[in-house]
Amino acid sequence: MLSFKCSDVGFDCNYTVTEDNDAEIMKKVMEHGKRDHNLNSNDFTPSLIDNIRGKMQKVEDN
Repeated sequence: MLSFKCSDVGFDCNYTVTEDNDAEIMKKVMEHGKRDHNLNSNDFTPSLIDNIRGKMQKVEDN
């Protein structure tokens, strides 16, 4: 399991997502960014995507 916090990449936001893999997290993060931060697909640059992936944390599976 992996977890990501939106605030870890500089947004003043308490959104957190936990999923089985980074692809699922990226899908949810992009949906959240578009919905709650008015981002569009072009805003998710390779640099931002790398930053998001770099901030994902492993969490123990319960």
